Amino acid sequence: MSKLHEQWTGQTARLLRTVALRLSVRDFAALLGVPDRTVSKWEHAGELRTPRPYMQAILDTALHRADAEAQARFEGALDPSTANGAPAPKTAIASGSGVDVDSWADDVDRARLYADRQDFQAASRLIQRWLVRAEDARMDERTVYLRGQSLVVLGNAQRDQGILRGPQSADSIYRQAMICFKSLRADRRHAQVELLTTVLAEMSGGLEESARQYQTLAEDERLGALDRARARLWIGTALSKKSRLTGDRTDATVAAIARAIQDFEALDEPDEWSVSHQKLALAYLAAGDPNKAAEAIDIAATGNHLGSPLQQVRLNTAQAHILCSDSASRESGFKLLDETYLLAERFGLAHQTASIKRIRADIESQAKQEKSQSNGRKPVTVTASPTNEQLEDALLIWQYHQMGHELRPVDAAIGLGSHDVGVADYAAELYRREYFPVLVFSGGNSPTTKARFPRGEAVHYKEHAVSLGMPADAILVDADAANTGQNISLSRDLLARHEIRPDRVMLISKPYMERRAYATCRKLWPEVQIVCASEPLKLDDYISTIGDAKLVLDMLVGDLQRIIEYPKEGFAVAQEVPADVLGAFQRLIDAGFTSRLVG
Repeated sequence: MSKLHEQWTGQTARLLRTVALRLSVRDFAALLGVPDRTVSKWEHAGELRTPRPYMQAILDTALHRADAEAQARFEGALDPSTANGAPAPKTAIASGSGVDVDSWADDVDRARLYADRQDFQAASRLIQRWLVRAEDARMDERTVYLRGQSLVVLGNAQRDQGILRGPQSADSIYRQAMICFKSLRADRRHAQVELLTTVLAEMSGGLEESARQYQTLAEDERLGALDRARARLWIGTALSKKSRLTGDRTDATVAAIARAIQDFEALDEPDEWSVSHQKLALAYLAAGDPNKAAEAIDIAATGNHLGSPLQQVRLNTAQAHILCSDSASRESGFKLLDETYLLAERFGLAHQTASIKRIRADIESQAKQEKSQSNGRKPVTVTASPTNEQLEDALLIWQYHQMGHELRPVDAAIGLGSHDVGVADYAAELYRREYFPVLVFSGGNSPTTKARFPRGEAVHYKEHAVSLGMPADAILVDADAANTGQNISLSRDLLARHEIRPDRVMLISKPYMERRAYATCRKLWPEVQIVCASEPLKLDDYISTIGDAKLVLDMLVGDLQRIIEYPKEGFAVAQEVPADVLGAFQRLIDAGFTSRLVG
């Protein structure tokens, strides 16, 4: 071997990748059989990083197997005088499409690093720039491949921000990437994106479906050993979540995670090994073994070297969850949850903030029940659980209440006041995503919100949205509205006073209030186009957030009654109610879910 191969550093490994082989970080890592992060760490450290001896041999082999032109480019990059007297070749090579593919590949790597650090705006900006340029180019295999890689990075950024479904969501973007890889017959890449879409199914609550798909992918030879190990880990993650929801204890959860831990140890993946112990801790907690949970989370914390805000949030949340499982350490757990919530908000990790809210609501409800039982009293009625049949009826009504509108940019938005501060959370998120330039929070006081929001729902909503980073000058406040009709009419008048006369308006409400808000706005403001929006929560998640199942079912029934009755009073346009929804409505009334009925 020549002197060029005496010792590899992060800098010379980068030259091999970019100049000689002209590969992206991900492709180079796949060629060497190492994680993407390993290559990124080498290159970030440059001359200061010397790969371990066995990696030196792998790099030697990669160069040895390269063709003569690639070897000449590598030697020329290290010493231009050795390249037959010719200058070192330029690294910016255009593909047949006319696109500078090397610059594009470098920007994909940069965007991936930005996304790993939760700088989603910078990552998206880099990727979108190349996707726009490629629209007018004649695509060849290399540019189609780069488009697929770019879409995966963009999809990951959307996923980590909790934008899971709908246009421009992680799901939509991943499916575009799959089309690219399928057209190239890039089976491994296609399977990797299938794995990512399964993660979305799990995050969206499809736990049984995702566990089955993870099992299939864990045995899929299209995937490398690392991805198959991740699939095995995620089998356990999905089963653990299901166990926490149903109360069922299963050895399969711990077994799947333990198998993944062995795989990551064999693959010399310390970061993945650490994350696996975090998942194992939660599995033990769901199985009712807090001592083993505490042992596993200590191992995860000791081995945590990732340092990304997302991983820190996940680790802190797991630690706090375990602390909260013991009444003696519950206050410490709540404090850590609150600190972690602020960290997640700071980096725009919407899925994590929603998860933290659900965890806190579940624990507070459990603590309330324990306190009631310790005082010799039966659990208070607000924590009573409806039957499975009643929950099925409630789900029919819940789905009917939601309009299913596609999110799209509008001229102004109205956040409808209520007891649910999630409206302000989601409004601030949609503003960050640039769906509207101005927002009205509308709502005064009602008997159910006066104690919580003494200065009016809209005032407190604004303060909350500003605390999440929304600029105060983008928010108008109507603190006088006492009902949904006034929410619409007073907001319309307030916008007009500010010389804003929108053609398209977004109504942001509680999830079960979308249809009533739509019917009211259509009656009072018929000339505008309406987009209804609410936090993308499943019924079970919303019940956990509110912490009172009976109250939620009472409200679902009460809003449906208003949808039926208010058109007769001229308050709203009529909405067709399907027969199965009416049947569920009547059964819940007969069962006593009537506290929110009017008249």
